[in-house]
Amino acid sequence: MSSIILESAHSPRYINEEGDYIILVCKFAHLSEELEFGAYSKDTEAHGRDIYNRAKAEEFGPVEPYVAPPTVSEPPNVLA
Repeated sequence: MSSIILESAHSPRYINEEGDYIILVCKFAHLSEELEFGAYSKDTEAHGRDIYNRAKAEEFGPVEPYVAPPTVSEPPNVLA
């Protein structure tokens, strides 16, 4: 099995309140383009945990805080 080689990463941001999931833009050696990668603190894959720990340590820049999605209110009940 070949290992996953991270060439570069940037723009990390938390995507949950718990802070155990970070999305960042990554360039991997086996891919031709950058892509968003979800790094999870308890990932089953070693490279996922490694990228999470490196991102949390701000190796790829400061991690943007989590921003909750806006709440959607229900539309008013309109009778025609």
